[in-house]
Amino acid sequence: MEELKYVVFQLGEQRYGMSLMRINGIEKDYHIIPVPNAPEGISGIINLRGLVVPVYSLRERFGMDSRIENPEKSLLITLSSGTMLAYEVDAVEEIEEMRPEDVNEMPSVASSEETAFMDKVLHIRNDIVIVINVDKVLSEDAQNMVNQLIENNQ
Repeated sequence: MEELKYVVFQLGEQRYGMSLMRINGIEKDYHIIPVPNAPEGISGIINLRGLVVPVYSLRERFGMDSRIENPEKSLLITLSSGTMLAYEVDAVEEIEEMRPEDVNEMPSVASSEETAFMDKVLHIRNDIVIVINVDKVLSEDAQNMVNQLIENNQ
């Protein structure tokens, strides 16, 4: 049986994961160019080998201070609902290979419209890691605004 792989990263004191299959790259050395009037959560754009890629702050999405100075900060480059998007995280820890029995759906009591982007729970040793679904982080309106931002900066 095929094992599932997840990139495990930190936001504050909490660990989260994203499916490795959804990540196109991990960038550690980058410069974010601020964009005035950008959609909520978008901290700016980067030039990724000639492509304009919006940077989304997961810290801001989770109600944390979005401005931190941390040499471990990284970008997880994904294709989110058809749009190249970089998720800024505090630190990438590891890639975990999971057995199917250690991957569960998010409990219904913890599910709401605000947490719809958290769709799985990983059991890693004695820890629980919440998996972020890259297609559900942005609302449809925010996704449209991000697409417009990319068009305007091509």
